[in-house]
Amino acid sequence: MARTIDNLGIDISNRYAEDRELFDESFIRDARSVTSQTSVTTTLPSHLPEFDLLFELGRRKASWATFYAPPHYSASRRRLFAEQVIPQLGTPDKQETQLQRVEAIGDQEKKKRQNALPTEIEEVEQEKQILLKLLGNIHTFDQLLIDINSRRAQYQKG
Repeated sequence: MARTIDNLGIDISNRYAEDRELFDESFIRDARSVTSQTSVTTTLPSHLPEFDLLFELGRRKASWATFYAPPHYSASRRRLFAEQVIPQLGTPDKQETQLQRVEAIGDQEKKKRQNALPTEIEEVEQEKQILLKLLGNIHTFDQLLIDINSRRAQYQKG
């Protein structure tokens, strides 16, 4: 059976009557004059988001201070997703050799100070352990950053 307005039922008719009472027809009449009053003068947004301000996405050569920027600042300042946490430490192989150097230098210092007080030897060992933990954590963060970048690239591809 085809549905027409006459066989929808009394509930629909009651609902339509209630909606007509709440509806103000002046909105329809006044809406025609709104388009003649408004006009778009620009196509750029008037409010910059905080993200754009923070990462200088709108400006190429922004200067924040009167002193000079650190060396190689311009090469890494716009890269949100780098390959390493601290690129100046070098490749993972170079970081591994630095770990070995820290261990070797720590052992040499302990040998030099064999006749010294036990507290000095403990300080050298403590400094060595702190440096080893720091470099180990940086290596872990680099691995996490690689995982993050691979996931980001996976979702960007669709």
